[in-house]
Amino acid sequence: MATTKKTSTASAAKTAAVPKAVPATAAAADSVDSSATDSVEARPPALKIRDLVSRVVEVSGAKRKDVKEIVEATLTVLGDALGRGEDFNLPGFGRTRIARTTEKDGASHLTLKVRRGPHRKKEPTEPLADEEDDS
Repeated sequence: MATTKKTSTASAAKTAAVPKAVPATAAAADSVDSSATDSVEARPPALKIRDLVSRVVEVSGAKRKDVKEIVEATLTVLGDALGRGEDFNLPGFGRTRIARTTEKDGASHLTLKVRRGPHRKKEPTEPLADEEDDS
């Protein structure tokens, strides 16, 4: 008897965390042997909290201990928000909405839809007027 796998919050976040530099089709082509059928597509490896913390440390230059606490707190807040049925609109992550929710074996199974646009870094804004010395 075949079972269907529901998309969880973690797997939706993993899907959204695939870097744009490595297209999913290229990653799938590398990991699927040539005898596999075209309909079978390999998934990229899962992003684990250890890897997420390492990437944030690399990008921010902050201390690993501080980053770990902040990442864990952020994930807790996001998980609680999903539990309340809230949608996300987070720059860098995308617009996320809950498409379907089911309860099974005492756990919530959420199917998320994530819409991502191009990632743009925020440009520093120029002041409206020049600073003047009031002395």
